[in-house]
Amino acid sequence: MDMSFKEKSAWISLFSTVLIFGYYFYSVFQLSDLPVEQAKEVAKGLLIRAIVLSVIVEIIFHGMLAATNHKAAEMGADERDKLFEYRGNNFGYSILVIGVLFTLGRIITLEYNPQWNEHSSSLQIPLLTAHILMFSFILSEVARFAGQIYYYRRGY
Repeated sequence: MDMSFKEKSAWISLFSTVLIFGYYFYSVFQLSDLPVEQAKEVAKGLLIRAIVLSVIVEIIFHGMLAATNHKAAEMGADERDKLFEYRGNNFGYSILVIGVLFTLGRIITLEYNPQWNEHSSSLQIPLLTAHILMFSFILSEVARFAGQIYYYRRGY
């Protein structure tokens, strides 16, 4: 079965997101041995690089895809594409909501129990709350793209 333009686009976004941000989160977990201020600076640099690399990779690969599929790129989404995109968005949104609620629960818990501060946490990740939100966002994007691909592969 030949893939549609939109399905190829979803595959590009899925692979680039998993690879780039998978490496980013792996690198952030490795920062636990560094002093807190140094770890924050390294994490900031990693985040900037991940975002810039993600934008560049998406532009290059989607540009190549559009260049090799002129008609499909200009045609836009049909009803089936819109339905699959909608269903994929539902997956991603659900995961994002769970991640945001988890993060809010963590913030409130730490506000009322300051003794459970990040310094006594078993996870010595710099800017942990921000990384939980970032992970929720990236996981929701992965779920969104995977959901779209699932429906394309399923066919309806």
